[in-house]
Amino acid sequence: MKTQSAKCSLILLGALLGAGSALAYESLTQQVQQKFEQIKRVKRTTVDQSTYGDHESPIVRTAQLRDSGHTESLMFVTNTNFRFVGDIGFYVPRLTLSLHPNDPASPVVFDDPTSFYLKPHDGEVVLTSRSLGALFNEHVFKFEGAPLKDLKLATAPGQLTLSGQLFRSKWIPFVMKGPLKLEQGHLLLFTPSFVEVDGVEATKVLPAANVKLDELLKVEAVGVKLIGNTIHLDARQLFPPPKLDLTIKEARLEARGLVLSFADGLTLEAPKTRQNAESYMIVKGGDVKFMRTMPVNVLLEMTSKTVSEELDFCLYRYREQVAGGWLKFATDGGIFGYLQNCGTLAKKGTQP
Repeated sequence: MKTQSAKCSLILLGALLGAGSALAYESLTQQVQQKFEQIKRVKRTTVDQSTYGDHESPIVRTAQLRDSGHTESLMFVTNTNFRFVGDIGFYVPRLTLSLHPNDPASPVVFDDPTSFYLKPHDGEVVLTSRSLGALFNEHVFKFEGAPLKDLKLATAPGQLTLSGQLFRSKWIPFVMKGPLKLEQGHLLLFTPSFVEVDGVEATKVLPAANVKLDELLKVEAVGVKLIGNTIHLDARQLFPPPKLDLTIKEARLEARGLVLSFADGLTLEAPKTRQNAESYMIVKGGDVKFMRTMPVNVLLEMTSKTVSEELDFCLYRYREQVAGGWLKFATDGGIFGYLQNCGTLAKKGTQP
């Protein structure tokens, strides 16, 4: 009897344990299923990063865990001061552009501006007098033996004023004034209607003597060449990396600066950030590596950490900006950067 009773107890215990295991397995299955559903939702959201309105970034290869298969990242910039380095850059009221790695097999690498190029699509940028001066003094004519120095550029409706010093066996001051003309979607032609050299106006003297400016002065640098009486500025070569693959629709001289407009047929409405910021940069789709992180099918939103200030972004010093602010992450993988503005960084050059 005792043996039979013990057997019954073991059978009952086994049944209870079996039931408990079944219940645990059902519960675990539900949890796993819920996780699978969450993964599906995230995947659908991630795929959407490469689609915006009617535009879909082309798939160039099979997507993998470390590769979205896309080589294009869309960028939306609104009310942002975008700098390459120093004061060289643009103020951007609104611009849609795309980022493309030069090597299609690699991501866009923020730490290597030579690794990718920018292609503006729709919107406009403003080169202020300050940014124009920095461009020519700190980049274009920053080389040994440069024929011009101490350049200042001022803009007014329909007129550019270029002043500084030119070398003619010694450094002498000059002033040139005139309009800008756009040709071929990337060439800005500056033909001075007023020329003053060493305090003497030469506007009428040169034509009377049948002498052109390039006979008196050789001006040649990357993106700049003096031909006859016209200075040719190639907007595709003027700026530091990343390279600009641009086609300018209109170039205007205004009091606020040189305004370049773009419209290549790809028109996408600028999105709002999830923080409803009025000044921001959004990178959407494709693969972008910054610091040691490389999100696939990225959604990266950047705003100023100071809510009352517009975003002041500097590509060459972005690490310091991130270090001076903070990042937040959404459950769908979106990354939100609250950056210290470039103008408030310490004046000690790029930090590692």
